[in-house]
Amino acid sequence: MIVEASVYLIVFGITACLAFVFQNFYNLAFVKFNLTGSKKVNTLTYCILGCLFLIPIIAMFALRYGIGTDYHSYESIFDAVHNSTFESYFNLHDSDNSKSFYIEFGYFLLNILFPTFRSLLWGIGILIISFLLLALKEYSETISFSFAIFIYLSTQFIYLMNGMRFAIAIVFALIGYVYLSKNKTVPFIIFTVLAVLFHKSCLICFAMYFLKQVKHKGINNTRNLLMFVGVISFPFLSKYLLKLAEQIPFFERYFSKSVYSASESISFSWVWLLHIIPILLPLVILCRKEIFSDEETNTFFRICVMEIPLRMLGLFNTWYTRLSRISQIAYVIFIPLVISKVDNRYKKTFLYLYFVFWFIFDFIYYAIVNDQGASLPYTWIFNM
Repeated sequence: MIVEASVYLIVFGITACLAFVFQNFYNLAFVKFNLTGSKKVNTLTYCILGCLFLIPIIAMFALRYGIGTDYHSYESIFDAVHNSTFESYFNLHDSDNSKSFYIEFGYFLLNILFPTFRSLLWGIGILIISFLLLALKEYSETISFSFAIFIYLSTQFIYLMNGMRFAIAIVFALIGYVYLSKNKTVPFIIFTVLAVLFHKSCLICFAMYFLKQVKHKGINNTRNLLMFVGVISFPFLSKYLLKLAEQIPFFERYFSKSVYSASESISFSWVWLLHIIPILLPLVILCRKEIFSDEETNTFFRICVMEIPLRMLGLFNTWYTRLSRISQIAYVIFIPLVISKVDNRYKKTFLYLYFVFWFIFDFIYYAIVNDQGASLPYTWIFNM
């Protein structure tokens, strides 16, 4: 299994190297010399070039066959909705008689736009990489693109092949977090709405608004205290929050099916902490100043901490663990941004090496254990 997982890691490594080349090319050609006079053309060119540089990982996603637990489910959804009309979608979306039309409107549009399921996979791969690069764009002279993209691939790529709608949604959420960290509320709301259009569970992202830094120190301190108390008491509050969510018609589909319904009692386990402590604890110990002396990293840190309560929900139903990715996606920017602020080169080198090895281990563990081999061995259309 480890040998089979190494196929992914090799492509991840190639992609990370190409991301390094792309970042340096972009900084030289477009940031330093500004070869395009228009910001809009610059952004479009940036995305096109980025996708061309990162084509190996896009191709790995688009050329797979049968890889991912929901691969054939998404294929059947495409076959059912591709030639449908907007009217049929809105009539059948909330109907129990049509399983294929439950998808959110944004993903429905993608199925309409692309002529074949294979072209849809290419489109999703390009969409994910484009918006991932857009989230990183403002940090082109600050953080390591190759490191950030390696974190994304190690933590999210296997899941992208399993739950495409949710994977698209959280990339939009990541862009929203970038704006939130800069106290730009309107763009944050816009990208959060876009996230919800691909997976309604991303409504949770609106709650992240209260994690932004505000000018009044007393309000910040009170919010931080309430956040700490909320996280500590979440095992006791979560049961009631789930019961509340069950009463909201918008989420009725999830709670009406046994596979999604919450258990009455929490399954006590501390294993979930292994997903969080090895990441946040070293940064808090070694990079306290870099995290808490800056509003941007402070906001990202609070978003990352929210993985704790979201991961706790998995103790009621393992399906809920996917919600932890709503916060986990922030690691893609938070970790490289914090490390970039470290002045001591030995500490910086240690942190880079530590996280590279940790995320390699994390990927192998997830691919073999959590994913139960659904993505191993890798199979593409040329094997068929």
